[in-house]
Amino acid sequence: MNKKVLVTGGAGFIGSALVRRLLEKNYKVTVLDNLSIGLGDNLPKSNQLRLVTGDIRDFELVSTVVRDHQYVMHLAAQAFIPLSYELPLQVAETNSIGSLNVFKACLNHNVKRIVHISSSEVYGSAKYTPMDEQHPLCPQSTYAVAKVAADMWAQTFHWEHKLPVVILRPFNTFGPRESLPYFIPEMIRQCIKKPTIHVGNLETSRDFTYVEDTTKAMLNALETEKIEGEIINIGTNKTHKMKEILDLIKKETNAEEKEIVKDKSRLRPSDVSILITDNRKARKILGWKPETNFLEGIQKTVQWYVDSGKLWGYEKHGWQWRY
Repeated sequence: MNKKVLVTGGAGFIGSALVRRLLEKNYKVTVLDNLSIGLGDNLPKSNQLRLVTGDIRDFELVSTVVRDHQYVMHLAAQAFIPLSYELPLQVAETNSIGSLNVFKACLNHNVKRIVHISSSEVYGSAKYTPMDEQHPLCPQSTYAVAKVAADMWAQTFHWEHKLPVVILRPFNTFGPRESLPYFIPEMIRQCIKKPTIHVGNLETSRDFTYVEDTTKAMLNALETEKIEGEIINIGTNKTHKMKEILDLIKKETNAEEKEIVKDKSRLRPSDVSILITDNRKARKILGWKPETNFLEGIQKTVQWYVDSGKLWGYEKHGWQWRY
């Protein structure tokens, strides 16, 4: 009998890549997604895959869907930081209370392992580098505060009720099927489609992991024994400045002559200046390391965008840059 795993947010960018990996490993997969960000056409066709359209803020629905699953991968979230400035209540309800619903349902139905996907944003700007799991939590956005709350609930459920949870904190992830206008997909879109390139802050630095490497870490967290209660950072231990990334994307898309325009609407009120992970714990506990170098990942991502009709998920939704 196939092992059954529920993936919340499984129609999104990272979620759909994880679903593919799980199906390759012969899991029977259920996706719970409200399709506000994710897309049904991100998902592969498989008789081992079922999509349930619904919201993790609905506890009764979550409880019903979790039943009969041995494993849960919890990725569902409102993940676009600028959205949290405009809709703080919605972001808090989804990322905090929605996560609490998932944890409680997993506890009620005796799930064997839940992997909760957190975010490096909980750390805020680096107090020291590289950033390990002991780095202070200094969230700098409503989104990050909500993710901290979810993490604390996950830990508390583990301490109080022995919830078999593993917390992963991926640093920035990029690759095909991006669903939100993050820096890399947005720069690829503009370099290919726009006469000028509008940017915000190009001086920040981030630790970027290619999506297939991120999902490999998630699978390892699901299958590695006796790591319940652990918090594990996922990243490459390398950092890239936005200006350098844009230069690389311009080169890969033949857009080197295009003008760059500073756009105040793209600036964040409080931007994290640098994120770079210490991934020694992931290497030791999960036996994981990134395998795709940054340039190769950018090339694969650009090629996917071109081959797939030059449409990111947010373009299919008809979203414009709103902030």
